[in-house]
Amino acid sequence: MSRNVISLDWKDGFEFYGSPASLYSKHSDTELGMNIHSLNNAFYSLRKEGKPLQVVTKTGYTIRKGEIFMKETEAKSNKSIGLKK
Repeated sequence: MSRNVISLDWKDGFEFYGSPASLYSKHSDTELGMNIHSLNNAFYSLRKEGKPLQVVTKTGYTIRKGEIFMKETEAKSNKSIGLKK
């Protein structure tokens, strides 16, 4: 089981978000140097070309898209097939 993660290499460290929309809810286009549509288009093009999903914005920040891999718990696996504990 996995989930998308967006990481922002930002000033003094990293910030992590569950989606580009959540990233842009905290930071503006001007602050990041790229709007959300351009970022999504860049990620789409990079994936299509088989390249790493990493974008350096005009302001010099690096935005990466990746996956977090999680261990599926017994409760979740039982719920997904309709079993009750």
